[in-house]
Amino acid sequence: MAKNVRKMDTGLVQLSLPLSSLPTAGLPAGSLRRQEAVHEAFRAVLATSGLTPEYVASELSRLTGNSISVHHINNWTAESKIGERHIPLDYLPALTAILRDSRLIQAVMPTGWTALTPEDAAVFELGKVVVEERRRGRKKRELWERINGSGA
Repeated sequence: MAKNVRKMDTGLVQLSLPLSSLPTAGLPAGSLRRQEAVHEAFRAVLATSGLTPEYVASELSRLTGNSISVHHINNWTAESKIGERHIPLDYLPALTAILRDSRLIQAVMPTGWTALTPEDAAVFELGKVVVEERRRGRKKRELWERINGSGA
């Protein structure tokens, strides 16, 4: 068998790709470590939200169906707990909805990626429509030039 093909016990063949062909091959080790950024963002968002940790814990419990105490919130924001206590990823949508702020999602995203608020998403969609209209306008002009140029 070729060196990039491996026969599995189930009779199936699995193709092994060289690591250099993976989309993340160019990223340095540790470059997607997000725990400090997430911790800092959660602290900042909570501080500017005007909401109490008790309220956030209560709403998070209600929205996720899990029992979240104020101690969880305090552990997720405590400077001394960085690296020890992590916000579960499945709580991110609820926290974003409760706090009405996308900074927590942005903190999780790799550099160059973005998350949009519903309002920003509408602006983004409008931008896509405008770009498409310009492309169509350019194509129409080219076609008119061909039509007018061939008849002369």
